Amino acid sequence: MDNSTITFEYKDFLEDGMKFTAYRNTHTGESAVHKHNFLELIYIISGSATHYIDGREYNVTKGDLLLIDTDQTHRHRSETGVLFADMVLLPDFISDNLYAGHTAIDIFAYYLYNSEQAASDELPRTPLIRFKGNDLIAADAIVNAMCDEILNKGINYAEILSNYLNILFYMMIRNIETGNSADVMHDIRDIIPGIIDYIEKNCSNQISMNEMAKKYFYSPAYFSRAFKKNFGVPFSSYVQNVRIQKVITLLENPALSIEEIGEQVGYHGKRELNRAFKNVTGMTPGNYRKVKKS
Repeated sequence: MDNSTITFEYKDFLEDGMKFTAYRNTHTGESAVHKHNFLELIYIISGSATHYIDGREYNVTKGDLLLIDTDQTHRHRSETGVLFADMVLLPDFISDNLYAGHTAIDIFAYYLYNSEQAASDELPRTPLIRFKGNDLIAADAIVNAMCDEILNKGINYAEILSNYLNILFYMMIRNIETGNSADVMHDIRDIIPGIIDYIEKNCSNQISMNEMAKKYFYSPAYFSRAFKKNFGVPFSSYVQNVRIQKVITLLENPALSIEEIGEQVGYHGKRELNRAFKNVTGMTPGNYRKVKKS
């Protein structure tokens, strides 16, 4: 073993009795080469980075999730900075806590235990899942919610964590089954972090796809095709989903009226907000707020 490789133990990250944790982290530059005796899931919240796992290079950006097995040597590098969620779990956490434990283990086997392929001339399967469209938005919400639960340690937070992780694993299974890890247009992936950040920061305004295409020097037709291929939904649908997620967050504040929330998120009138919100969630903002209160 290379003497420069750091080996982390589960006790370095997990408190006594805990078998799972998740926390947000930021990094710029290059990390040390390391390995560990636990399973690790790394989800990219924003920015981009390059991960090196057992000598193989993986370029990751928002919505990407890496699976890293025990004793795999790895490091990561980011020139511009990356915000990611680091999920650390012991293997027996899956069988002890997850309803879909056998399926979750199958996921790790599919991506990580590639002895037959590793022994052949073929490349092992990439331990990388790329969420797109609505699944990307949902994965963001789930991962951040897990980090918040662990940070706050509210009542029944361990049970809530198990359910969140169950949902994340089911989304990973769906991603595998629908082939979302197929080839994408790599040239536009290079600017995806900038596109996503721009949408999230400016979704309260009217964002034109033509303006976005012009901003990144693409023709509108090409930008439209590439965006849908990478995100799984048309540009307008993605923007609407981001805006509705902001509405959902603001609805948790009882001091804000639905009209005020609509204005903050850029909807012109209650009717427009109701129509857009119902299109995504199946109910009006008012009904959604009542359901959440009950």
